[in-house]
Amino acid sequence: MSTVTTTEQAAPAPVRPPSRLHRLGVATALHPWRVVLVWTVLLACAAVSSGYFSSHLTANSNEVKGSDSAQAADAVRHAFPDAPAETAFAVVHSASLRSDDAAFHQVVDAALAAYRHGPRVTGTLDPYTAPEQLLSADRHTALVPLSLAGSSGELRDASAPLGDLARTLRSGAVEVAFTGSSALTAATVEQGSADLGLAESIGFPAAAVVLLLAFGSLVASVIPLALGALAVVAATGVLGVVAHVVSFDVFVQTAVSMVAIALGIDYSLFILTRFREELVGVDRHDRAARAEAVGRTLATAGHAVLFSGTTVVASITGLWLVRTEKMRSMAMGMTASVLVMMLLSMTLLPALLGLLGPGINRLAMPWARSQLAHPDPERSLWGRLASAVMRRPVLVSATTVLILGALAAPVAGLRQGVDLGAGSIAGSDAGKGFALVSNSFAPGILTPVQVVVTTGGSGLSDAQLDAVASFSAATATDSRVVQVVSLPGLLDQAVHSHAGAALRQALAASPAQLAGVVDRGATTTVVTVRPRAAADTDESAALVRDLRARATTVLGGAGLTAHVGGSPAQIADVQRESTRVMPLVISVVLATSWVLLLIAFRSLLLPFSAILMNLLTSGAAFGTAVLVFQDGHGAAALGVHRTGFIQAMLPLLAFVLVFGVSMDYEVFMLSRMREEWDRTGDNTRAVRTGMAHTARVITSAAAIMIVVFGSFMFTSVVDIKQMGFMLGLAVLIDATVVRLLLVPSLMRLLGRWNWWLPFQRSAPAASTVRPTVSE
Repeated sequence: MSTVTTTEQAAPAPVRPPSRLHRLGVATALHPWRVVLVWTVLLACAAVSSGYFSSHLTANSNEVKGSDSAQAADAVRHAFPDAPAETAFAVVHSASLRSDDAAFHQVVDAALAAYRHGPRVTGTLDPYTAPEQLLSADRHTALVPLSLAGSSGELRDASAPLGDLARTLRSGAVEVAFTGSSALTAATVEQGSADLGLAESIGFPAAAVVLLLAFGSLVASVIPLALGALAVVAATGVLGVVAHVVSFDVFVQTAVSMVAIALGIDYSLFILTRFREELVGVDRHDRAARAEAVGRTLATAGHAVLFSGTTVVASITGLWLVRTEKMRSMAMGMTASVLVMMLLSMTLLPALLGLLGPGINRLAMPWARSQLAHPDPERSLWGRLASAVMRRPVLVSATTVLILGALAAPVAGLRQGVDLGAGSIAGSDAGKGFALVSNSFAPGILTPVQVVVTTGGSGLSDAQLDAVASFSAATATDSRVVQVVSLPGLLDQAVHSHAGAALRQALAASPAQLAGVVDRGATTTVVTVRPRAAADTDESAALVRDLRARATTVLGGAGLTAHVGGSPAQIADVQRESTRVMPLVISVVLATSWVLLLIAFRSLLLPFSAILMNLLTSGAAFGTAVLVFQDGHGAAALGVHRTGFIQAMLPLLAFVLVFGVSMDYEVFMLSRMREEWDRTGDNTRAVRTGMAHTARVITSAAAIMIVVFGSFMFTSVVDIKQMGFMLGLAVLIDATVVRLLLVPSLMRLLGRWNWWLPFQRSAPAASTVRPTVSE
């Protein structure tokens, strides 16, 4: 008698043709020396080009396209095409001598004579005869204005010989310093390069230690560091080509280094870890089998890296919505870093893996030899942690969300400001000159506000000149103002009248005396307001707002159009732009990421949960930064100073980077979970397996990024300090609280809904029940 029983048999997996990435991995592994040779040539060219990039960095203008300050600058360029590109100063100072002493006067005369022939100098002004107050109230300091012509790069290059000239003029008790916008920029670039070198000297050795602990093999630990360094060279080489037509801000160099090193290590870790798994059971002498292992690695981990990089680039594109050249140059630099690192990961790294094969585990550390010989991620600490978390999903998820929400709460009180970084270059000659001006006159004297007044075509009438005079007089009485230089004031001083007839007579008799104050057609005039406070203070920002309101009332009533520009106005406009564009950029980044995640994981809910977790990570990091830098809690313990604000645009930039880095971990972990879900259809098993295989490498990558970003806390520039703090803390939160606790608990709660997508055909079952006949 026969009986029919049922037995569960695994359904045969459908045979799929190799993917493009699989074929690319096999090809590069089979022909590694060709790939290495091509990259050797490219990197040699990049090394040369990167030198051009580094030597042509500048402090891009804070000008916001379309803003009131930008319109003021455009009006000045149109009305005064021959105006100097910059007015710098030779600062003559003596603690013991006064300006009316012969020895002091002699040094001033020597400075006038010497600087008339200085590079890029088109004119000088004698402080003893100038219409402006260029002698300090205590008569111990004199300013010698220098009109400079040339591009920003030419002026920055000229600052070194002009500074050297100041040193040669020093005599006995009289010191001379050269300072100005270009000189301060050059000092900032030099300090930025020094800070970057310091950060790398701290971050690279620390990263090497973490890599050695993570991989347990000297050969494997060297590759991510080498790829990160090569990514920096390649990215700066690309930017060196672009720098022939586009100027890059000095901060771009730091951002490129941050992104290239961080992603270089991240992507290398992801691919190397998967390659080690694919090597299990492969004969070290079988070249074809090694190539197949590389192909499988690129088809899985490589696919995750490629998609992750695409998501990061999509996030960075949101910065193009910001109307400043500084942020756009940052976006260009970081995009180059990501694209270069993706290209290295898809070509050079697979070639190296093909060459090394099992040799990737050579020079293993004693404590890691057993694990390398018999890897078993399924029984790792991370797998057990995932199981423990999923046993209490409601408690874990609620607790972590509450903690992250509490850390993010201070973001509601975020204040944005701008620190021009004068403190970081106080030891330079230009910084010392700036300090002399600030102490003897006022910090704002070097960064005046320019109120550009235009008639719209006709010459200034008597009534309009009266309006300008009234505006200037009211501004001069403001306690926040040191000095006002205006056309009516100069005319009153010269001919005791500012009527239209007096203006025309002065333009006909001595136009040079009114150069830069009124154009030849008398249709545009500039009122120069020298603030008492520095350009990057709340006091100057408030003054700009009041000047704009007063200009609208007084000058607008006379039929005049006025635009308020200059460095203080530009800074005020940057703060407004940052506030305006932040919701827009965040919305674009979130929407783009959601679409990409939807395509990648074929799930409707996973993109929402991924975005929620990344927002919690960013919010917690920014909230803590507000507590430390803005409010000063724990600032002393961290060796930083309370600024009272977060640098304008920095939250926006940090959000894009944090979101991109977090998405790296999200994509890497979810890709592995998706593989297991497609194979078994078991959500709990998919989550546990995904964590068991990826949590260790994610934690290792995060530890490296924390030390890399944290090393920038040792620099002196406040932008870099705040950026390093926010990024390092965000990575710490994301790799621990979010990836290890929140992700598994939420995915356990959602169950099969994690993988649901409307109109998608059901995935094939993991097993089928087939009847068999037994006797």
